[in-house]
Amino acid sequence: MRLNILIIAFVLIFQSSYSQSNNELKTSNPKDTIRTVSFDSVYFVLGTLSDYMGRFQYVDREKQIDRYYPYEKPMVDFLTEYIKAEFNIIVDTIYNKSNHSEMFSTELSKTLNNFYGKNDKLINSKFETQKQIYSFLAGVYYRYGEKLDSSIYKIQLANSPKHQNCYEFLKQVGCENILYQYLNNIPAQFILYFEPTDELYSYLDSIEFERIVLKKSFYNQIEDMMKEHMTKEELEKDYQKSKNKEIEKIKRVFER
Repeated sequence: MRLNILIIAFVLIFQSSYSQSNNELKTSNPKDTIRTVSFDSVYFVLGTLSDYMGRFQYVDREKQIDRYYPYEKPMVDFLTEYIKAEFNIIVDTIYNKSNHSEMFSTELSKTLNNFYGKNDKLINSKFETQKQIYSFLAGVYYRYGEKLDSSIYKIQLANSPKHQNCYEFLKQVGCENILYQYLNNIPAQFILYFEPTDELYSYLDSIEFERIVLKKSFYNQIEDMMKEHMTKEELEKDYQKSKNKEIEKIKRVFER
């Protein structure tokens, strides 16, 4: 019964990365965050974009930047300020009754659209420098990533064409340990486990505090959804148990 409830929660918000330790959620503080790198702003924002069933399946090609789930409000707030500071653009964000939101800017959407080809997939040839690739991967990691332990990182995408781009970029920047996993679920899940190079690590670390804030928001929503079925302590225990098993599995593969 407990497993069935967890699966239902997963389907509702198109995520399955429940494994989040309580310690991780409490480790970072804005004052402790050290910006070790500067992102290529366009490529970083590009990395945060959703492409569920294709980039323009649910996004207005002409003027929309993206759409967001309710738990992603911390990211919406961060990106709003980031875009204003880096591009001098004020975005328009609309919240509906369910607290899903949509962000709009005709100017920025045109810039981002240039990275997609005729089949609405990312064009790899548009990525010409290491900094552009690192910035893009940091954006993907911010929205869809998780740090499993000190060396193993994870990016999980649902029905997303850009999983192939991410895999190729990780190889291109020199990541030696990469494990690709496909889960034939509804929606389909594409998971990349990897050990970042030192330089990629510095880019991921630069967005780590914001990623933890976003993950905490996700965790809190799951907690609220499940409160009638499981206690907070039971959830945390299940999550940690799942996470430990996941880490053990990946380490065995990487150590071969």
